[in-house]
Amino acid sequence: MTSDQQIANNLITRQLDVIRVEIGLENEMLAQLEQLQWDIEAKLAGVDLTALTKTQLSELLKQVEEAIDNCYGAYANNMKQTVSDLGIDEASYLPSMLLAALGAEAVVKSLSDTQLAHQIDDVLLGGLTVNETFAAQKTQLFNAIKRQIRTSAIDGTAPDLAGVFKKATNWIKATVPTATSAIRNQIIYAFGRINKLVKAWRHVSVIDNRTTTMCLKRNGLLWNKDKQPIRHELTFKIPPLHNRCRSILVLVIDLLTEFDGMTAEDWVNSRTLAQLQKQFGNGIGRMLKTGEIGVDDIVKNGGLQAMTLTELRQKYQ
Repeated sequence: MTSDQQIANNLITRQLDVIRVEIGLENEMLAQLEQLQWDIEAKLAGVDLTALTKTQLSELLKQVEEAIDNCYGAYANNMKQTVSDLGIDEASYLPSMLLAALGAEAVVKSLSDTQLAHQIDDVLLGGLTVNETFAAQKTQLFNAIKRQIRTSAIDGTAPDLAGVFKKATNWIKATVPTATSAIRNQIIYAFGRINKLVKAWRHVSVIDNRTTTMCLKRNGLLWNKDKQPIRHELTFKIPPLHNRCRSILVLVIDLLTEFDGMTAEDWVNSRTLAQLQKQFGNGIGRMLKTGEIGVDDIVKNGGLQAMTLTELRQKYQ
């Protein structure tokens, strides 16, 4: 295995563990969202909305809005802390990973505290900050519930919040992996910028039945340190390219090294049974190795066990 292949393999391996961190955070946030739904439904239970005065209806809506504010304020704080912790951890991991691939004599720079803080502070999710992202979701959720309550106060039908909260659930499921992808790729990009050994970035997509066309056509393509395309014409972009994007930037040392296409199946084949079982557990590791299931199956169907940031940090020390 060449140094570049080892680097790509290491980053893909770590990515699957980061997905496990996402699962833990997502489960926590969805439990809070479910509690919010129960609390709001409890406020509405037994209330004859048609009998409320305008002032009483306004007070009810104020209580609902405050509950949503509290929940989404906690979301934003939790997500910002996760982004910060994951960014710090990624910045700590990359130098040691590069030295392991290239040898202890390699000259490798680490991101300074100022550079790291800049990357963490500037993380955007579809052009919005973490605070702006959750503020937008909060507003959409409250407006949807407000419409239902006001309509029910006129026609007497009971508010049906199931569909409203299903949409909110999908927002959370999209936001968490997008945020973790954004900070990780930002750190990889910034780390590559300051290290002369790094000659380019390669876009690597997880190739399975969930891969989007935009990620598929970029898979394996190179851009130099000036973000200029090498042997293609696509503009350089730092993943995520869309919600739930699993693409990563991979550091490239030798521009002449052939890219093997690294599909999910290729990655599994590059791992020993013991390595797969250590990462995913005995049962799932064995089924991955025998081909009974694929990486996309365990990611899509929740087969990955949650991992905390502390566990991730300890694993890659």
